[in-house]
Amino acid sequence: MDDRPSSSDSTRLKWTESKTGKKMVTCSLQFDESSDDDLEKLMTPSSKKRLATPRVSLDSPMEEYVSPCFQELYQSNGPRPKRFRSFESRKNLFHTTVQKQFSESIGANEAKENLSDDQPQEQPGKTGDGQLQLCLPTIPGSVHDLHNITPETLSSLLENGYQDVVKSFRIIDCRYPYEYAGGHIKGAENIFTEEGILHLLHQKRNHTDTERHILIFHCEFSSERGPRKCRFLRNKDRQLNKEKYPYLNHPEVYLLHGGYKAFYYSYKQLCEPPSYVPMLHKEHANDLRVFRKKSKSWTAGEKKQYALMNIQI
Repeated sequence: MDDRPSSSDSTRLKWTESKTGKKMVTCSLQFDESSDDDLEKLMTPSSKKRLATPRVSLDSPMEEYVSPCFQELYQSNGPRPKRFRSFESRKNLFHTTVQKQFSESIGANEAKENLSDDQPQEQPGKTGDGQLQLCLPTIPGSVHDLHNITPETLSSLLENGYQDVVKSFRIIDCRYPYEYAGGHIKGAENIFTEEGILHLLHQKRNHTDTERHILIFHCEFSSERGPRKCRFLRNKDRQLNKEKYPYLNHPEVYLLHGGYKAFYYSYKQLCEPPSYVPMLHKEHANDLRVFRKKSKSWTAGEKKQYALMNIQI
């Protein structure tokens, strides 16, 4: 007896016969709650057994047919794919989804996790040595232990808006070289390793009330790499000058709120070249591995997301 459901039973399933005569579902199969019963009929005994095991927490039989790489996204309240057309479409959809989730996950929450409880915070409105008032306006920002400035403030600085008080400034781009080459703020220096930060530490200049020499750090979002390198500089500066506390080689350090991405979308004309290459650009997967290892900037959160990116699908 043919147990194939009629078109009235389900309009979302298409059936075909393979060379072996076994039933199979074509790539045009769509998943939603109304098709669970039909999908359950298609499941093999072994599939049902795996579905029933405690270690697999699936809400409905239809998830058995979702690629394993999507199960983790689904179970973590990620977006639920509606259509699987081919291997390439699954792969592309997965990459796009993970890229978006990764970009959001390395925001303020991860920055807070990586900030130790005993991390000294900057005095509000004061330079790191506590001697002078900050010469640039700051905002609260998502990284609370650093002085955050807006893209508007940086653009004004680039256009000589603070030349009466700022003697010199250096923009430290903590992104990886392929991101920097793909577009950076005019005059920015690409320093993404701790060795480069240590070299910067010893390039000190006299800091007075009328001649400020300031540093401005940023990365793609200024939520992870930029703040980390900024804190690393300050900690090493404290260690280097512990006998002359509170003296610092670089007492006035800022963080660009929103990072290069925020600045680029507001002031493309101040970027060279006027473009933006994300860290997770698909054409730079190998570069990402190389520079991550070289920068020694792994975190628990990044490892988890990076592993998710490389799931074989």
